[in-house]
Amino acid sequence: MPHTFSRNDPSHNLRKQMMTRRNTISMFGNRLTQTIRQLGSLSRVGIALLGIGFAAHGFHAEEVHAEERASGSDAASETESNADPNAALLVADSIAKDLRYLTSEELAGRSAVGPEILKAAEYIADRYREMGLETRLYGDSPMQPVEMATGSQPTSAEDNGLRWWMPGEEPSEIQLDDQFMPLAIGSTQGDVEADIVWVGYGIQAPDLGYDDYAAVNESQSVKTADGEGSVEGKIVMMLRKEPGFADPESPFDGVKNTRHAFFDTKISTAIDQGAVGVLFVNDPASIELGLKAVDNQYAAEDRRLNALLAQRNALPAEATNLRSSLTEKIDQVQEMLGNRERERARANWGLLGVAEAGTRPRKGDEKITDPHTGKSTRRPAIPVASISREAADRLLKQMASISAADDDEGSNSDSEDSRTIFAKGLAAVEAAIDSDYKPRAIDSPGLRGRLKVGLTNATATSPNVIGVLEGKGKLADETVVIGAHYDHVGMGGIGSLAPGTIEIHNGADDNASGTATMLAVANRVVSELSDQSDHRRIVFIAFTGEERGLLGSKYYCSQPRFPMSKTVTMLNMDMVGRLRDNELTVYGTGTSDGFESLIQGLNSDMEQTSRPFKLNLVSTGYGPSDHASFYEAGVPVLFFFTGLHSDYHRPSDDFEKLNLDGMTRITDIVSQAANRVATMEQRPSYTQTNKDFQIRRQLSVVLGIRLDPETNSVAAVMDPSAAKQGGIQVGDQLIKAGDRTIRSTNDLREELRPKSPGDSLRLTIQRDGNEMDLDVRLRAR
Repeated sequence: MPHTFSRNDPSHNLRKQMMTRRNTISMFGNRLTQTIRQLGSLSRVGIALLGIGFAAHGFHAEEVHAEERASGSDAASETESNADPNAALLVADSIAKDLRYLTSEELAGRSAVGPEILKAAEYIADRYREMGLETRLYGDSPMQPVEMATGSQPTSAEDNGLRWWMPGEEPSEIQLDDQFMPLAIGSTQGDVEADIVWVGYGIQAPDLGYDDYAAVNESQSVKTADGEGSVEGKIVMMLRKEPGFADPESPFDGVKNTRHAFFDTKISTAIDQGAVGVLFVNDPASIELGLKAVDNQYAAEDRRLNALLAQRNALPAEATNLRSSLTEKIDQVQEMLGNRERERARANWGLLGVAEAGTRPRKGDEKITDPHTGKSTRRPAIPVASISREAADRLLKQMASISAADDDEGSNSDSEDSRTIFAKGLAAVEAAIDSDYKPRAIDSPGLRGRLKVGLTNATATSPNVIGVLEGKGKLADETVVIGAHYDHVGMGGIGSLAPGTIEIHNGADDNASGTATMLAVANRVVSELSDQSDHRRIVFIAFTGEERGLLGSKYYCSQPRFPMSKTVTMLNMDMVGRLRDNELTVYGTGTSDGFESLIQGLNSDMEQTSRPFKLNLVSTGYGPSDHASFYEAGVPVLFFFTGLHSDYHRPSDDFEKLNLDGMTRITDIVSQAANRVATMEQRPSYTQTNKDFQIRRQLSVVLGIRLDPETNSVAAVMDPSAAKQGGIQVGDQLIKAGDRTIRSTNDLREELRPKSPGDSLRLTIQRDGNEMDLDVRLRAR
């Protein structure tokens, strides 16, 4: 029979031990609660506020709601009077200490493949030892090494670049990040000097009547020796994709790429033809997409800046701390926006990313035989790079000038035609090929180049950090995992949502908050289970590589320290530092039959120690965090989360913006969930859930009305506000927001949740017996 998490469980007694002390609310939380109690008289009209918030010294208070103010009963006040805030303060202080280190500049954003991740790992290991957790799990270490593909990175500007020259002229040069980028699909180290040859699209497809290499061979004034390719010992320059892109009448597919468009095919063909280096030139359609992506990113930053400015302008004069915080954030966004033109210029170059063509060096397809050993191997990889269209244009025009000099000695009509086209540059050559699907080649003897490529290894090792509280009694052989990832996105780049910014991303909420809360939970669980005679093993894991695709948790599930068959539940904390509106989202409540009632019961019990959350329960066990690795391995999961926000994966995700009161209360509910699962007699059953999920976003806009929850009529309109500007009046009956029928304040909040400042929202209201539609432009909260 599935376990139903009854309050008759022995584990429920753990909760009773805590009823006489208020262990999950800070002094700031006490002051806020008293303020709410004093506002209790307003709740007589049952009004819910939409879009009013408080903040002080980085502790973000929750939005005030009628049902919360109504909870200011005599019974609740009596519970508070018996509560001891000192325990909560100790938890908050411990969380704050851990957060300050994990978000420090010393850790440089905790990239999973940077040296700083090891400092964070050692810190977490020391904290485990302080609590008395067992850390001698891999020899004498708590570190489970995880090897992860990082994608090769350029070593230095000195090791990467292209220099070319013609007889009698000054050399030209492009360098790393300045119209040149090495590609990981080529050899990691290379320094070759050779003639540069244009090979069109680098395609050899005689069955389709198209062969760039045959055209190059035909154009050459000095024919190659028998058995040698037309580009033997040369650096080849080629276009990305294939002729007739998006033309269904092309000899290729036109609508979709054939194998001739693939990087692998182009490079292996060049290697088999004897080339010693490859230069890729991006196509206009791909560059246009890149430009749109940059423009979209910066448009989002524009909207974010406008929202922040509006929020700052709406502040009262006395809100000096919040004004300072907003000003700092505004300065950061404006600095990002200052990179707009530089990023657009880079996008116009059309440089491919290091790993965009592939992450492993591509060899040739042909076999070569060692004359001494008789062993056959494929032709080895060669250096490959991406160059800007601007540089390619210059090279083609120089090829035309070389051809012109040769024509003076004896021209022919074919070479003259080629010279005319190539003299017009890259776009003209592309257009000529696409006009009749015939290769265009040019003889350019003497255009010499030196191609240098230097890339790092494509893998790195980074640790999961594991601490264990051993089980006792008849349940000792089973395991509960409590985890949080401790890596972030380092200095930006991959994973950052701040375009063009190379700056420390401290990742306070994502996920120093989860890591610090996990450590607080560990401290609590160690203490509270110490007197239990029967409980499961608790394994605490700080996961690495979450930001790179849940790599740490996936690795643990494939190489577990304790059997997955005996792992009964995994509790995950990711982004738990920005509790707002008192909303706590818990995913995975459908992954075991009793999980929903478990969380609801624990939350109700919080009335006696602090204050219940407004829970958003989501049944699915899937999603973009480490719990998903365990759920896919057959383990029931619970994932605690406080929502996405505008600082996500940006340098502005800082310690000062975290809600320590909220994290302290989350420590409480997670600890109690862990204790209950650790001590129940029967392990939780595993239930399959739907794979569909939507990550919950914090409310970022304000409408500016107060609703009577009984009648749904507008009880007040703030001035100034979006509602006031949009024509909403007191007494209007709210019927719809967008396409959503509004039956409660929560319905309206859910319609507002995915909206951004500046978005338009259609409201259907009833006024004086008549329905009417009003368009309201939403403002930043």
